[in-house]
Amino acid sequence: MSGTVQKASEAVATERYEALLRVSQTLISTRSSEELFKLLARELSAFVSFYVMGVGIYDENAHEVQLTSYGEPGDPLQVPKLAPEETFTWWVYQQQQPLIIPSLDAETRFPAVTEMLRNRGVRSVCALPLTTVHRRLGGLAVGSAEGDAYSSEEVRFLSLVANQVALAVDDALNFDASQRAQEALRASEHNLGMVVDSIPGLVNTMTAEGENEFVNQQVLAYFGKSPEELNKWATSDLIHPDDLPRTIATFTGSIETGQPYDIEHRIRRADGVYRWFQVRALPLRDTEGRIIRWYVLSTDIDERKQAEDRLQLLLDITNQVVSNLQLRDLLRAISASVRRVMQCDLVGVFLADSDGDRLQTFVLDFPESKGFIREEYCSMEGSLGGYVFRTGKPWSGNSSDVLQLGLTDEPALPEGLKAGCMVPLVTRNRVLGLLGLGRREENAFNQFDMGFLAQVASQIAIAVENALEYGQITQAKERLAEQKLYLEDEIRIEQNFEEIIGNSQSLKTVLESVRIVAPADSTVLIQGETGTGKEMIARAIHNLSPRKGQAFVKVNCAAIPLGLLESELFGHERGAFTGAITQKVGRFELAHKGTLFLDEVGDIPLELQPKLLRVLQEQEFERVGSNRTQRVDVRVLAATHASLTQMVSEKKFRGDLYYRLNVFPIVVPALRDRREDIPLLVRHFANKYARRMGRKIENIPAETMDALFRYKWPGNIRELQNLMERAVLLSTGSLLRVPLGEITASLDDSIFGRGNALEQAEREQIVRALRESNWVVGGARGAAARLGLKRTSLAYKIQKLGISRPPQ
Repeated sequence: MSGTVQKASEAVATERYEALLRVSQTLISTRSSEELFKLLARELSAFVSFYVMGVGIYDENAHEVQLTSYGEPGDPLQVPKLAPEETFTWWVYQQQQPLIIPSLDAETRFPAVTEMLRNRGVRSVCALPLTTVHRRLGGLAVGSAEGDAYSSEEVRFLSLVANQVALAVDDALNFDASQRAQEALRASEHNLGMVVDSIPGLVNTMTAEGENEFVNQQVLAYFGKSPEELNKWATSDLIHPDDLPRTIATFTGSIETGQPYDIEHRIRRADGVYRWFQVRALPLRDTEGRIIRWYVLSTDIDERKQAEDRLQLLLDITNQVVSNLQLRDLLRAISASVRRVMQCDLVGVFLADSDGDRLQTFVLDFPESKGFIREEYCSMEGSLGGYVFRTGKPWSGNSSDVLQLGLTDEPALPEGLKAGCMVPLVTRNRVLGLLGLGRREENAFNQFDMGFLAQVASQIAIAVENALEYGQITQAKERLAEQKLYLEDEIRIEQNFEEIIGNSQSLKTVLESVRIVAPADSTVLIQGETGTGKEMIARAIHNLSPRKGQAFVKVNCAAIPLGLLESELFGHERGAFTGAITQKVGRFELAHKGTLFLDEVGDIPLELQPKLLRVLQEQEFERVGSNRTQRVDVRVLAATHASLTQMVSEKKFRGDLYYRLNVFPIVVPALRDRREDIPLLVRHFANKYARRMGRKIENIPAETMDALFRYKWPGNIRELQNLMERAVLLSTGSLLRVPLGEITASLDDSIFGRGNALEQAEREQIVRALRESNWVVGGARGAAARLGLKRTSLAYKIQKLGISRPPQ
């Protein structure tokens, strides 16, 4: 008996699995998810006992569960909108394991769902996850009107059912997504086609081999040809013959290499007119990098090219005008360029004679002339040129307009010119001639053309005026050359710069600064290398200032020993220090109402700088050894060859004093930076010392002047002056003999750098004297006595040169 029951049970199980297999095949063949759920509700009852069935699909992006529910006959049931967390689907989606509820009466986790199911007579529920190897989908739930209806064996079978349902649901959802994507793609292609057709350009796509596969409506309208005909562009007249070779080369190179291309060339319109286009093509590649399509956009740039050509023509004319004084050659080149850019048949330049009665066809560019217009003179009377020349106003029109003016003998008529214009060449309110253009086509010159030609005529007028005045300029230049030396002396004397020789732009800039600052009382800081003439600049400022009638007092701060500089500047009282046997007035008091020039101001000791700052700001100080305040009215001019900004950063010079001195800085250029002044300075110093020595120097060899010009002059003007004095001494005749062997083309180090030869020699001499005196500075046998210096002077030099006694 038990064997019979077992066989019956096995037969039932076999039937259920066979039914599941049949239903699975049916489900998988169903593409629509909606049809799938209906079919599932009908077929599932054949091998699964349920009172209600539900399928929930979880949308992770929207965070919602789409619930579909059916009764036992397969009738759809209404399901209210529920939050995902309130559903069985959410639980099995998260847990990925079956959910068995033997009795809904005892279930508290899903109150809304359990209440709805109890009202429909459901007493127990089994929910299983719908999951494939690729993704989680949701859940499948069945409910029974009996309590505890789902045993473990039934749950295992339902899990197999859920697996098959998951595969079918996944296929259906994929199919739905594919259908939506295809519909979106068709809509996108339709919209893209509308957008492409609305683009103000020629758009087409090509295959990877370069064959047209799509063109927009603008392409068809522009060419008036089919896409198949457009594929033959390389062997037709669609591209201008002059542009075709480079276009083919660019196109072929891009197809072969896969690189985008961008080219400008002329394309033939349906009416036969060529217009300039910019053609850009970009490749579209697949995931493996292979080109599958080319996207091409052709943009009309004809107006831009015309504007560029016209701008380039103006630039070329301007460059030629300023660099070419051969008028006829210049105007021939300009006329040919104008004819090409303006697309006309004739361009001519007509100039009036000296009496203003006739016009000469000075230049004519007319390749297809019939001979009625030639390069010759013609009368102003009864001609279109005479009419425009007399009125001074531009004219444009056609042949009928010429006849209306009563000009029946105008030679342009038998030449077959149907449109033309004439623009006067005007400069300084004077008409010099005319620029004329003509066309054999009824293509009149518009207002834009006339505006452009007016610019061209303005440049041509400049060229004509330059040529006419060239002879006068040459003569004036020769006269100026003869008077040059005399005028230079006169100008220097008149401007109070008689001691400053030179005509370079850098020197002019310095003198202009002098002229600006001189009338004021501002402090001036004059910077420049040693020997550049900083003191002369200071004197020039004083001589041009309101204080020129007062004293100009100078102090070389580097030449005064450290201990005496304060007394020298501010004075001292009797008995202020040892040796102060009388009262002394300082330089500031001597310069009262005048100008004080502090040369090498960078050598002022740090301890003295606050006192100098005070007198600059407050115009008051106390003498050494006195507490009585002295008030002065002094303008201070300072000079230095050192970099005060660097000294400030190195804490060797006070920043506040530097800013007070640097109210108006003037930088005097080194002689190597104003080489054009060297010939003037050479002649000046040669003549100066020749007069002083009673000699006559009339000639300076060119090679000598060239060598002097190329020399670097590390000692600047002072070195040049000394060399000229020596040269005059060595010259026995009228020829200046300069000892060129004493100068070299370059120096390893400037004598003003770290390798200063004079400084080094001085240092070595002091060190030698200190060694010989056993490093004793003062006294009868000290180093100061050996060198013939004061002790304080030697102490200052030791400090300045950084000399220290070596360790024993």
